[in-house]
Amino acid sequence: MIFGITFQDNEKNMNRLFKKFKRLNLYLKIKGIKGTYNYLFYYFLWTKKWVQKLFLPIVKYPPFLEIEVTTKCNLKCVMCEHTYWHEPSRDMTFQEFKSIVDQFPKLKWIGLTGIGESLLNKDFLKMLRYVKSKSIYVELYDNFIFTTPEISREFINIGVDRILASVDAATKETYESIRVGANFENTINNLKSFIKLKKEMNSHFPELDFHFIVSKLNVNEIPEYVDLIHSLQSHGSKIIFTRVLYWFKNIKNLYIDQIPQEIVCDAEKRSRNFDLRIGWGADVFSQKPSIKQCKEFIMPFVFVTGDVICCCATNEANRRDFQKETSFGNILKMPFKDIWNSKKYREFRKTIRKGIAPIQCQNCPIYKVN
Repeated sequence: MIFGITFQDNEKNMNRLFKKFKRLNLYLKIKGIKGTYNYLFYYFLWTKKWVQKLFLPIVKYPPFLEIEVTTKCNLKCVMCEHTYWHEPSRDMTFQEFKSIVDQFPKLKWIGLTGIGESLLNKDFLKMLRYVKSKSIYVELYDNFIFTTPEISREFINIGVDRILASVDAATKETYESIRVGANFENTINNLKSFIKLKKEMNSHFPELDFHFIVSKLNVNEIPEYVDLIHSLQSHGSKIIFTRVLYWFKNIKNLYIDQIPQEIVCDAEKRSRNFDLRIGWGADVFSQKPSIKQCKEFIMPFVFVTGDVICCCATNEANRRDFQKETSFGNILKMPFKDIWNSKKYREFRKTIRKGIAPIQCQNCPIYKVN
């Protein structure tokens, strides 16, 4: 032992460094210089607090963007606001999508998951090809209901960077009681086909992680879920457990205040025995950072109707009308540059930096608000 550091610790650090170097080399080889730069820009700004402290006060224009390409959905998930609202279903056209993306010439990252099933938009794959032609880092949440082997091959060939599989249970009974209208075997088979196809095509991308929305219905299945993901042989994947973000009248009986510590410990112990990582969503922790530390304000969210809201964290509260009323403008009706520089949006950002929650963020599930 030297200066409190064991040789085993040093070996672990060297292994981590080697893995990071190998990953960087892989990005350069597959994604090129621009694609690698966009990934590194997103990674460091989103995960490193010292980078956030330097960059956030001087941001001139959003480098990240989320776009909702449809509000169509074939499911009636019990925790989702879509099940309980009355907004007409709508697709964003490719031309509308293109007109939005083109207003962000220095875009580094884009998320294309909203309150709907993206693959129900007939132009979705065309949209993916367009953003990947610009080497933008593309991240999707997908429930793997429509992700057949044919769609999986498209995702791989297009070069989607990361997919988070939204599967919220370890058993058929619980899964189908939550994602009403889905079939557990179909979802698992599509996941297995995707993983197999990646291996056959010798493709590292899309990287596959898993997202589990925790409620009273499935909290006890968290440890068993780790076993399920391990059985899929998706080596190196990360599982992210996030609580239901908001409780509203229709789902207040599903909301869970805290994940029991014994379940957390059991899940983490199992993951250490497998080649899996576990992450706990920002809303899981009872101690939340001040809203002054918010970084999400540089990642605006665009509704399928074109309305621009502050970020995706305000979704899932079943307050769609309120979100539109407090939006900053409509990007299909006026340039985003004018929206971003409007008095309303500037005052919003100033209020965040003062550590005060604007009206849009009063119920934020991620940061501590007054």
